[in-house]
Amino acid sequence: MAKKGENDKIALTEKQIQDLKAAFTMGSLDQLTKHVQDAFSSLENISLNMAVVGELGEDRADFINTFRDLCEGDEGAALTGKTETHKTAVAYPHPKYPKVILWDLPDVGNPGFSAKCYMEKMEVASYDFFLIIASHHFRSFHAKLAHYLKKAGKGYYFVRSKVEADLESVRQSNPSSFNEMVTLQKIREDCLQDLQAEKVRSPKIFLISSILLSKYDFYLLEEALEQNLDLPKSHSFLLATPNISHRILEKKKDMMLEHLWLVAVVACGIRTEAIPDISVVCNVDLLVRTMRGYCISFGLEEESLRRTAEHVVQPVEQLKALVRCPLAHAVNKALVVELLIQAASRAPNLPKQLVPMASVGLSFAVVYSM
Repeated sequence: MAKKGENDKIALTEKQIQDLKAAFTMGSLDQLTKHVQDAFSSLENISLNMAVVGELGEDRADFINTFRDLCEGDEGAALTGKTETHKTAVAYPHPKYPKVILWDLPDVGNPGFSAKCYMEKMEVASYDFFLIIASHHFRSFHAKLAHYLKKAGKGYYFVRSKVEADLESVRQSNPSSFNEMVTLQKIREDCLQDLQAEKVRSPKIFLISSILLSKYDFYLLEEALEQNLDLPKSHSFLLATPNISHRILEKKKDMMLEHLWLVAVVACGIRTEAIPDISVVCNVDLLVRTMRGYCISFGLEEESLRRTAEHVVQPVEQLKALVRCPLAHAVNKALVVELLIQAASRAPNLPKQLVPMASVGLSFAVVYSM
């Protein structure tokens, strides 16, 4: 949970304060807790289905693996370098968030390709959005897919992959005059011309490297998806997004601070237990599960740290030495109780509107500030 200074006040929105004030003063915490628990459960259980589609030989598998922080050969990884198509969609659940699923759809572009027949067979309504991937040029069948998806009211995004290979090719051909930004703009303009020639209006095009998501336009793709998905699904997408930039980590932090007040309300109202030596009652098991989830989302677990160490070519123990909080596996009931006792000793300040409220208000304050 987020650590706050000794004199910090709990930062809640006016709406949250009013809901809590009404619940505490009218003795209706159970009603508020049930309402908040429903919202909390919806965030915990929301599913997200991402369809990835393109020609045979495109690097869809690389993208699917990299997004899920997997390498070829890992359990659950998509097979790269395929030479044969598959006839049905293949599901690749996220290893940490199994309700977030990337679907590798059958290859497109065969002779006589019909976007309508293809999408009807794929049951287009089953997916939340589509990533149309091309590693070279966007062709007529890519455009046909987009036209069909637009009519069906589905979100779609054109993803031009393998840009790192194009950049390297141009660099080797013209080392003295090579300019990365100019080359990227040329690739973008070529994609735009290809799609506009097929009457795709204002296409959303994102240049990425499927093996280096931290570069190029992936952050723009992430922002577009986050803005266009409804709130619960946007929450799920951000959680599953790999921690490849400070920007994404800050977004996750902000999201979890918003999520924290829901946790605090539910933890103080459902299956509570008294904490010895302090005037706090709460659901410790829920707090354990929530804290582990936060650690996992930020990559504070053994496997994620190992992968990060490999990526930055540093010993994993050196990375662990920089971590200032427990790893996911170390979060247990004893640790949570210890943190609650520490939070209670700091006497967290309720917003002045909540000061007169009963002991359950203190429990909320301690849980929220631990």
